[in-house]
Amino acid sequence: MTGSRYGEGAHRRTVRAARDATGPVPVLEAAAAELARTVPFALWAGVLLDPDTLLNVGGVYRHGVEARWMPRMLDIEYREGDALQMPALARPGAAPVGTLHTRLGGRLDRSARYRDIYRPQGLGDEMRVLLCDAGRVWGALVMVRSADGPPFSAAETEFAARLSAPLGRALRDSLTAAPGGRGPGARAMVLLSAEYEVLTSSATAEGWFAELAEVPASGAGLPAVAYGVAAAALRSTSGGSRVCVPTRTGGWAGIEGWRLDGGPAPQIALSVGPAEPPDRIAALLRAYALTPRECQVLRQVLRGASTAQIAAGLALSPLTVQDHLKSVFAKTGVRSRRELVGQVFFEQYLPGLPLG
Repeated sequence: MTGSRYGEGAHRRTVRAARDATGPVPVLEAAAAELARTVPFALWAGVLLDPDTLLNVGGVYRHGVEARWMPRMLDIEYREGDALQMPALARPGAAPVGTLHTRLGGRLDRSARYRDIYRPQGLGDEMRVLLCDAGRVWGALVMVRSADGPPFSAAETEFAARLSAPLGRALRDSLTAAPGGRGPGARAMVLLSAEYEVLTSSATAEGWFAELAEVPASGAGLPAVAYGVAAAALRSTSGGSRVCVPTRTGGWAGIEGWRLDGGPAPQIALSVGPAEPPDRIAALLRAYALTPRECQVLRQVLRGASTAQIAAGLALSPLTVQDHLKSVFAKTGVRSRRELVGQVFFEQYLPGLPLG
């Protein structure tokens, strides 16, 4: 493919643009802008995903459908189901990219997303590309063509698939930036109807939503992550949903949703505010792609244990502990235990963290 439209030059430009960006939202914007030079599309959205639940935790939506379509979009995604859902693309052995046209044999009308959202706006085929690294999914690019344009071709799909891993690495790396501001203060509460209409909202809600690493769709509405948590709460058998969400300044916020069943129709309560220490530490460890054993070693380091104590506690040799520590240092970008505890974790993440 070298020398073709879908060759190494286009691949390198797209990857370089993403790696040069700072922060998850700029990574998505840079990658999409460069990708559009090779694989054209009419609308696009960049989605940040929680790697454990694949729930929406932010992203870029201003280049996609208007805000009025977002509740229906996420209702289909998290409650009803449709072709090309993120969990299906993320299954082991599955290709990280797919198109509606290919998946449905050209019968786009078999997709609820197409019938209810794309067709009314004169849109056609959709391509989804998962951004994967270290065995996890960190986000996705969703691109949609106009109805009068051709479906995405096999060559375009193959080109996008080759970008899944390097763009996933760039996105994951962007989530390990040193945290900045801690948000506007106290937790905010929002009460929604089952149709996602805002019934009540506390004064700090708008400030918290503005802190999230999300560029919202045009028009009035809540952030996509709020709709996603609400839809997941309605679907949940336990009546609840919870995610840790990156903020614009490199910190983390926590959003929880509960289904309230006491009235004539269910409602959804949302709470948004500072992420709790266990959630912050878990999100950061995922972003650093530490192995389970490396996480065990790290917790011992945070407790102040020596190499010999760690080795005895985990039934490892001191040499193996040192090897794990070297790997942790490399992944977190520090050179010593002091830097690891002082600069990366102790000041920002450790206070209040239960280490039992």
